[in-house]
Amino acid sequence: DSVIKLVSLVEASLPWSSVRVETYAKDVDNGMTNMNTIKSIDGWESKYLAFKWCADYGTDWYLPAKNELYAIYEARVVINATLSANGYTTLGTGDYWSSTEDPDYDAYSLDFFRESWYIESKNYSNYVRAVITL
Repeated sequence: DSVIKLVSLVEASLPWSSVRVETYAKDVDNGMTNMNTIKSIDGWESKYLAFKWCADYGTDWYLPAKNELYAIYEARVVINATLSANGYTTLGTGDYWSSTEDPDYDAYSLDFFRESWYIESKNYSNYVRAVITL
Protein backbone atom coordinates (compact mmCIF):
# COMPACT_ATOMS: atom_id res chain seq x y z
CA ASP A 1 0.00 0.00 0.00
CA SER A 2 2.98 2.34 -0.26
CA VAL A 3 2.89 5.34 -2.54
CA ILE A 4 5.86 6.07 -4.78
CA LYS A 5 6.69 9.68 -5.54
CA LEU A 6 9.40 10.93 -7.83
CA VAL A 7 11.24 14.21 -7.36
CA SER A 8 12.24 16.29 -10.38
CA LEU A 9 15.86 16.02 -11.49
CA VAL A 10 16.30 19.78 -11.52
CA GLU A 11 15.01 22.70 -9.50
CA ALA A 12 14.27 26.37 -10.01
CA SER A 13 14.26 29.45 -7.83
CA LEU A 14 10.91 31.17 -8.25
CA PRO A 15 8.23 33.05 -6.38
CA TRP A 16 5.19 31.05 -5.30
CA SER A 17 3.07 33.76 -6.87
CA SER A 18 3.28 37.26 -8.26
CA VAL A 19 0.12 38.23 -6.34
CA ARG A 20 -0.69 38.05 -2.61
CA VAL A 21 -4.26 36.87 -2.62
CA GLU A 22 -5.88 33.93 -0.89
CA THR A 23 -6.22 30.94 -3.23
CA TYR A 24 -7.55 28.27 -0.82
CA ALA A 25 -4.67 25.92 -1.74
CA LYS A 26 -4.52 24.70 1.84
CA ASP A 27 -4.15 20.91 1.63
CA VAL A 28 -1.18 19.81 3.74
CA ASP A 29 -1.00 16.24 2.38
CA ASN A 30 -1.82 16.37 -1.33
CA GLY A 31 -0.04 18.84 -3.57
CA MET A 32 -2.08 17.74 -6.58
CA THR A 33 -5.19 19.01 -4.80
CA ASN A 34 -3.47 22.37 -4.34
CA MET A 35 -2.28 22.32 -7.96
CA ASN A 36 -5.84 21.77 -9.18
CA THR A 37 -7.05 24.61 -6.96
CA ILE A 38 -4.47 26.94 -8.52
CA LYS A 39 -5.26 25.74 -12.06
CA SER A 40 -8.90 26.70 -11.52
CA ILE A 41 -7.90 30.38 -11.20
CA ASP A 42 -8.18 32.45 -14.38
CA GLY A 43 -4.74 33.34 -15.72
CA TRP A 44 -2.96 31.07 -13.23
CA GLU A 45 -0.05 30.44 -15.61
CA SER A 46 1.13 34.04 -15.41
CA LYS A 47 0.49 34.53 -11.67
CA TYR A 48 1.54 31.29 -9.95
CA LEU A 49 5.08 30.82 -11.21
CA ALA A 50 6.16 27.91 -9.00
CA PHE A 51 3.05 25.96 -9.98
CA LYS A 52 3.53 26.78 -13.67
CA TRP A 53 7.14 25.54 -13.54
CA CYS A 54 5.99 22.25 -12.02
CA ALA A 55 3.20 21.87 -14.60
CA ASP A 56 5.70 22.56 -17.38
CA TYR A 57 7.92 19.78 -16.04
CA GLY A 58 5.39 17.29 -17.35
CA THR A 59 1.89 15.89 -17.15
CA ASP A 60 0.77 15.22 -13.56
CA TRP A 61 3.81 16.91 -11.95
CA TYR A 62 2.98 19.29 -9.12
CA LEU A 63 4.38 21.39 -6.28
CA PRO A 64 4.43 19.22 -3.14
CA ALA A 65 2.13 19.98 -0.22
CA LYS A 66 3.60 20.75 3.20
CA ASN A 67 3.76 17.13 4.44
CA GLU A 68 5.00 15.83 1.08
CA LEU A 69 7.81 18.38 1.17
CA TYR A 70 8.75 17.26 4.67
CA ALA A 71 8.90 13.64 3.46
CA ILE A 72 11.34 14.79 0.76
CA TYR A 73 13.39 16.55 3.44
CA GLU A 74 13.49 13.37 5.53
CA ALA A 75 14.63 11.32 2.53
CA ARG A 76 17.10 13.94 1.24
CA VAL A 77 20.23 11.86 1.93
CA VAL A 78 19.01 9.01 -0.28
CA ILE A 79 17.53 11.39 -2.86
CA ASN A 80 20.77 13.39 -3.06
CA ALA A 81 22.91 10.25 -3.39
CA THR A 82 20.77 9.13 -6.33
CA LEU A 83 20.72 12.56 -7.96
CA SER A 84 24.48 13.01 -7.53
CA ALA A 85 25.32 9.53 -8.84
CA ASN A 86 23.42 10.35 -12.01
CA GLY A 87 24.85 13.85 -12.51
CA TYR A 88 21.80 15.88 -11.46
CA THR A 89 21.39 18.84 -9.12
CA THR A 90 21.07 17.70 -5.51
CA LEU A 91 18.64 19.20 -3.05
CA GLY A 92 20.21 22.27 -1.50
CA THR A 93 20.17 23.75 1.97
CA GLY A 94 17.88 26.69 1.26
CA ASP A 95 14.16 27.30 1.51
CA TYR A 96 11.82 25.17 -0.61
CA TRP A 97 8.23 26.12 -1.38
CA SER A 98 5.36 23.88 -0.49
CA SER A 99 2.07 24.28 -2.34
CA THR A 100 0.27 24.83 0.97
CA GLU A 101 -0.98 28.31 1.62
CA ASP A 102 -1.08 29.65 5.17
CA PRO A 103 -4.37 30.88 6.61
CA ASP A 104 -4.21 34.10 4.62
CA TYR A 105 -1.96 35.46 1.90
CA ASP A 106 1.38 33.73 2.38
CA ALA A 107 2.64 30.16 1.96
CA TYR A 108 4.76 27.61 3.81
CA SER A 109 8.39 26.99 2.96
CA LEU A 110 10.81 24.56 4.56
CA ASP A 111 14.41 25.55 5.26
CA PHE A 112 16.41 22.42 4.38
CA PHE A 113 19.41 23.66 6.40
CA ARG A 114 17.66 24.42 9.69
CA GLU A 115 14.68 22.02 9.34
CA SER A 116 12.45 25.01 10.04
CA TRP A 117 9.08 25.96 8.61
CA TYR A 118 8.48 29.55 7.57
CA ILE A 119 5.41 31.41 6.46
CA GLU A 120 6.75 33.63 3.70
CA SER A 121 5.40 36.19 1.32
CA LYS A 122 4.41 34.45 -1.91
CA ASN A 123 6.47 36.87 -3.98
CA TYR A 124 9.79 35.71 -2.43
CA SER A 125 11.91 33.43 -4.57
CA ASN A 126 12.55 30.01 -3.03
CA TYR A 127 13.60 26.70 -4.49
CA VAL A 128 10.98 24.65 -6.30
CA ARG A 129 11.04 20.89 -6.96
CA ALA A 130 8.24 19.18 -8.82
CA VAL A 131 6.92 15.79 -7.73
CA ILE A 132 4.76 13.13 -9.32
CA THR A 133 2.89 10.24 -7.74
CA LEU A 134 3.15 6.89 -9.49
